[in-house]
Amino acid sequence: METITNIISHSLNLKKYFENTNACFIDIETTGLNRNNDMIYLIGVLYYDFKINNWILNQYFANSMAKELELLEKFIDMISTFDKIITFNGESFDLPFIEHRLKKYGIHYIFDKEKSFDLYQIIKKNRYYLNLPNLKLKTIEFSLGFIREDKYSGHDCIGFYYDYIASKNTLLKENILKHNYDDLAHMLDIIEILDVLDDKKSFYLDIKNTTIKFTIENIQISGDMININGNLDSLLENNIKYYSEDYSITTEDFNNFTISIEFKRGFITEEEQCIYIDISKIEGLKNIEDTTGYKLPAGILILMIEKKYCIDNIKNVLIETFKNILS
Repeated sequence: METITNIISHSLNLKKYFENTNACFIDIETTGLNRNNDMIYLIGVLYYDFKINNWILNQYFANSMAKELELLEKFIDMISTFDKIITFNGESFDLPFIEHRLKKYGIHYIFDKEKSFDLYQIIKKNRYYLNLPNLKLKTIEFSLGFIREDKYSGHDCIGFYYDYIASKNTLLKENILKHNYDDLAHMLDIIEILDVLDDKKSFYLDIKNTTIKFTIENIQISGDMININGNLDSLLENNIKYYSEDYSITTEDFNNFTISIEFKRGFITEEEQCIYIDISKIEGLKNIEDTTGYKLPAGILILMIEKKYCIDNIKNVLIETFKNILS
């Protein structure tokens, strides 16, 4: 088993997302998808070393198929020093795969779910706020302005590994290590998707000389109502209970809000369904302009097209309704 160490220069300040938390990124390479029959031959661990003020990538590589257990033990020993493990789809693949392979060797090890932070699961949960054709890593990277020229895929690396075991050709090993290196190095970039989501789901209002941040946490469609739940970063003086013919606003614990709005269904194109409201008939919302770019009848505000939220329109509705209630 070999440990390959690289220094990666990157400006990411992880404290922005995980204050007072010792966090790392991990990514594994396997000989296939079957936890029973396939092995882990490479694990990369990327973390910030405050002693040298730089990112360190340790890659644990099984230079023979008999070295998997040694690789896993080395990894487990190191990972125990971290409070947070950041992955891309690790909760479905990487972490269960590691646990299963350890169990094969008689080692009962379960990752603490509280330590796991899976970027893929967060993006998947919030996919309707993002205008993405799919949730592939490269698609997310591209949406953030990062273009990666990958020569080889994880599937390619499986063949490289078997060929390396037979030939010990160092070029094959370098190709494998480079693929794992790139996947982890680009995770330092895609964590910015959290900022994108925060920006899409948040807005600010000045209330009694205090600027309060409102953040949408969840949107649900129930019958002909759209229910929007979220929170405030400051406490209100009093809880709100407001009901009208078209919408209601309630708060709990002085900083959790729920807004329910009655909507109508229609087609915005011949093929695309949408849900919308007629703001010309709703008091206090008449001055909102639709941001979707479609040519619409006066007063029509689109809230959702197919399964994608028109988040700017939704936020503008929330802003105006809260202004009406709290002013």
